[in-house]
Amino acid sequence: MPDQLRKSIEMKAQAEQDAERMDYELEKEKKKAEQDAALMMIEAEQDAKRMDYELEKDKKQAEQDAALMEYTLQQERKEAERKAIEAQGIADFQSIVSDGISENLLKWKGIEATEKLADSDNAKMVIMGGGGSGGLPVILSGGD
Repeated sequence: MPDQLRKSIEMKAQAEQDAERMDYELEKEKKKAEQDAALMMIEAEQDAKRMDYELEKDKKQAEQDAALMEYTLQQERKEAERKAIEAQGIADFQSIVSDGISENLLKWKGIEATEKLADSDNAKMVIMGGGGSGGLPVILSGGD
């Protein structure tokens, strides 16, 4: 066989081998790209599910926080109402007591206390005419 024919056949065979190798490499790259795409799709779906889970978790936490805040506000309102009722009760009591205690009653109670103190066996010093005390005597204990 002439050299040129042999060389032409060898070149054709080499070209066919190169073409087959390229086809094989291309097919291999195509499969790898398809696998990578499928893997990326799976990862994207997992990320989406994870994000949905986190979003739902955050939403539930926000709802719980809002419910806790509402409960706290409700408790504070009840406490404020309780304190207002207590303050009104104290004001009513003070009004009743101050209206019910006259100056004469206070003097009378002062006289009774002075008599009881005077009747005790303890030594005392009595100062008469204490103008600021409603005319009642000022009694100082002698033992102090």
